[in-house]
Amino acid sequence: PSGLCFERHHAGITAIDPDLHRLIIHGLVERPLILTMDDLMRFPSESRIHFLECAANGGMEWRGAQMEALQFTHGMLSCCEWTGVSLATLLAEVGVKPEGKWVLAEGADGSSMTRSIPLEKALDDTLIVYAQNGERLRPEQGYPLRLLNPGWEGNSSIKWLRRLEIGDQPWYTREETSKYTDLMADGRAREFTWVQECNSVITF
Repeated sequence: PSGLCFERHHAGITAIDPDLHRLIIHGLVERPLILTMDDLMRFPSESRIHFLECAANGGMEWRGAQMEALQFTHGMLSCCEWTGVSLATLLAEVGVKPEGKWVLAEGADGSSMTRSIPLEKALDDTLIVYAQNGERLRPEQGYPLRLLNPGWEGNSSIKWLRRLEIGDQPWYTREETSKYTDLMADGRAREFTWVQECNSVITF
């Protein structure tokens, strides 16, 4: 159930009027667009079941848990039906220029959460989501619009999505440089961390 799904945000829950909300798609494209929620609803929709997991799930013990509760330390994942528009559909609408290789996704939350996404992923299975489990997204899940990158760390699935910019290189934002990076054995940080690693396996 949507009400039992974990939630994680960097600057509180953003209150957005869906009638005023806009999604801007610009950058290295032939036809920049500003889309209303009604505009997005006119595109073909897809419904898929995907899990979503916070990158910090199970890792709170490294520096001490902020809250001593199992749901917070090991329960930050959920599996839901997500409904929305394929990002590939929207990118076909705007026409990505040949030099376009990356997509910057930006949220309308207080921290303007941003992540760089390779175009290959954007054209594969990424969704622009407006519904969860047959109902509109809840505010804590990014209402009225969020990105969903299946199989990737939850922080890349930007909530309260308001802007997509196409570029020829990653943006190296705060969330992918000082945050959400993996330290390697030699002390250097891995440039990008995307795929959510497997934590357990059930066998029969």
